[in-house]
Amino acid sequence: MLSENALDNLMRPIIERQQLINDYVVKLIAQRVKEIGHLLPSDVYKLERLLKTGADVRKINKEIARLTGLNEKDIKKLIKTVAEDAYIDAKPYYDYRQKPFIPFEKNLELQRVVRAVEKQTLETYKNLSRAQAFMIRDLKNPKKLKPTSIAKTYQSILDEAIQVSQSGILDYNTAMRRTMNQLADSGIRYVEYNTESGRRYTQRLDTAVRRNLMDGIRAVNQGVQDETGKQYGADGKEITVHAMSAPDHEPIQGHQFTNEEYDKLQNNEPFEDVDGEKFDAIARPIGVWNCHHFTYSIIIGVNKPNFTKEQLKKLKEDNQKGYTDKAGHHYTKYECSQKMREMETEIRRHKERYLTLNESGDAEGSKSERATITQMNKQYKAFCEACGLKPQLDRARVPGYR
Repeated sequence: MLSENALDNLMRPIIERQQLINDYVVKLIAQRVKEIGHLLPSDVYKLERLLKTGADVRKINKEIARLTGLNEKDIKKLIKTVAEDAYIDAKPYYDYRQKPFIPFEKNLELQRVVRAVEKQTLETYKNLSRAQAFMIRDLKNPKKLKPTSIAKTYQSILDEAIQVSQSGILDYNTAMRRTMNQLADSGIRYVEYNTESGRRYTQRLDTAVRRNLMDGIRAVNQGVQDETGKQYGADGKEITVHAMSAPDHEPIQGHQFTNEEYDKLQNNEPFEDVDGEKFDAIARPIGVWNCHHFTYSIIIGVNKPNFTKEQLKKLKEDNQKGYTDKAGHHYTKYECSQKMREMETEIRRHKERYLTLNESGDAEGSKSERATITQMNKQYKAFCEACGLKPQLDRARVPGYR
């Protein structure tokens, strides 16, 4: 099975390209805002004429199409690499059952499973890309944020910049700072509508793409495990193990189950492991709702568990040890990891603010953001050290920020 580090390396080009799409659009808008601020009110018609031609929007759409196409190729590569690795891991069990271990490319049933996951992952990615928008303040109703297409966002912000420049406001940058911060904070988002309740759900598109990739990785891992298990005659499942597990799955990770008992687990019924330890029903099945676990197909009595009971106990104790802050609030290491993700997201948000303000020519605003980022990095590193976790500043990386 590929390590978390190896998977991150495979996903990184896809995630960074998604961030580059956001960076390209935001920077282009910021550059135009800067140009408007440097024009005399009598010269604004020069820029208005450019905007009406739609040249920038065509450039944006062309770049999005180019980067999206590269991502689709890398998604296929990612799914295939994960599948091949999982298949190789199953070879000893084919040998044990004296079943033929045919080459990956010639295992037609396995290829069918991999193509299905690849198709689903790509389709989800395309749907995410099609439903992209910014969350921009409605100029007619400033209290209301609404999802707006990239083209409309471009036009709306530049219309506002033209109005501000023509109004004779002395400090153009200060007047536009709120709008530019809002643009950076929104980023390109995936917009999903809940038609039953009317509730509008949005998520940063790069975050949604990362989640889609992880779903694809888990799905192909599980699909290969299930198919190879059928082929060599597996009669049970073993749940994978990772540090800092969520509390509902921590008691059962690393345990082995017969296929029948595992089905009960997945169907919200009481179940027991191969050693006879009984468990109450759990609401969240393995492998869904952002669960990082999946299962190995095993031959009961042949496959020894990958982790001993003592090792599982130690992982649980380490998780519980966690960290207690000065206010007396205790975090498990799982909760520390969730807090880390929040802090990394917040650092990214301020880096994008810095880049946007700097690109728009707002020296004062970008200087303030730089100071905020420095302080946040210190707080993040101190929190990681207190929790006993390694900082993952690559997760707070934003293309173009140095």
